[in-house]
Amino acid sequence: MKRFQFLTGFLCGALLFAGLTSMASAAASLTAIPSRQTFYVNGQKVEFEAYSIHGNNFVKVRDIGKAVDFGVTYDGATNSVHIDPNAHYQEETPQPTPTPTPTPTPAPSGKYTINVDHWSREDFSQQANPAVFTGVYDRNLYNTIRQTLVDGDAIDPPAYTMVAKGDYGTVKTLIERLDNIKWFEHYVPDNFTNYWQYLDYYAVSSKMPEQYEAPLSYIQPTIATMNQLHSEKEKVVYLDSYLRTLLTYKVGSHAGITQIFSDHNVELPATCSTYAAAFSFLCGAADIPCVTISTSDHTWNLVYVDSQWLHVDVSANDHYNRAYILMAESYPNHPDQAPAATAFIKELLVPGSTK
Repeated sequence: MKRFQFLTGFLCGALLFAGLTSMASAAASLTAIPSRQTFYVNGQKVEFEAYSIHGNNFVKVRDIGKAVDFGVTYDGATNSVHIDPNAHYQEETPQPTPTPTPTPTPAPSGKYTINVDHWSREDFSQQANPAVFTGVYDRNLYNTIRQTLVDGDAIDPPAYTMVAKGDYGTVKTLIERLDNIKWFEHYVPDNFTNYWQYLDYYAVSSKMPEQYEAPLSYIQPTIATMNQLHSEKEKVVYLDSYLRTLLTYKVGSHAGITQIFSDHNVELPATCSTYAAAFSFLCGAADIPCVTISTSDHTWNLVYVDSQWLHVDVSANDHYNRAYILMAESYPNHPDQAPAATAFIKELLVPGSTK
C-alpha cells in the first residue's frame, strides 16, 4: 500500500485545488516561505521542495508521485492535473517550444520578399502517412501543395518550398496529375523582389481556366442528378456511364474538355488518356477525390470512395461495354509507372488515406 507519513501540518490535498477561485483569492493575501519541515515516505526521509503558507506545507504533486510511485500527468488543453494511483510514475519530457517561422508578407509598397527556404501556414504533413515522404516528395513540398488545395485560389501569401532544377520536371508532372476542373501550375508572384536569391522558389497556383466555364455549366444537370444518389459508389458508377455516352475508344484520337462536355450528335473518338482527363474533370465537379494513374502505355483513374482508393478505367469499360474495371481494389498486370508519386498524391488529396 502506498502510504505517506508527514510531520506537523502537511497539507497535500490543497495542491489539487490550487486553481479554484477561492484558493486564488485567498492566496493573494498569503506569503510563501521555504519550509523547514522534515518529510518521510514509508519511514524513509525524503527531500521535497516545500513551502510554508499560512501554517501549512505545500509540495509539488509530481514530487510526491515520484517518491511514492504513482502516475501524474498534466493536460495543457484543459489546464488540469491527473493522478492515477494504479500507474507508475514517469518523468514528463518537456516539449521544445517551436521557433516561429517568419511569414513572407508583402511590404507596404506591395513587394513580396522572403527570407526562408520554405513556408506554409500549417504543417499538414503531420496528418499524412510518413512513408510517402521520399526523395523530392518531401514534407515541404507536401505542405506547399496541400496548402494550395486548402486555400483554393487564395494565394496571398502563397505557401512555397524550393525545388531544384533537376527535380522541376518531376514535380511538374506530379501537380499536372491533380488537374480536374482546375489547373495546377508552378506560380511565382509578380511582385517577388528577391527571386534572384531563391531561384528554386516553388509555389503552386490552382485556377479554373476561362475555357472551362462553359463545360462546367454544361454538366451541372448531370451533377444534380448524380447528387440524388445515396452512395459514393453509385455516384462514380453514374459518372462512368455518363462519360461512356460521350466518347468512343479509338487509338490515336483525342478530344478536349470543351469538346467533350458540349452538344455533339455523335460519340467523340478518344484514347485512354482523354477518358481519364475527362473523368477527372467530372470528379472535380462532383467533389470526389480523383487522380490519374498510368503504365507505360495506358492511363486510367483512382477515386476515393467509402474510405478507400479504387480503380476506374472508363476507356476499358467503354471498349468492352461492361464494368471491366469499376471500383476495383487492384488492377492486375497494370503496374503503376510512378508509385511513389501516386502515393504522395493520394495523401495530398486525402491525408492519412494510405496508412
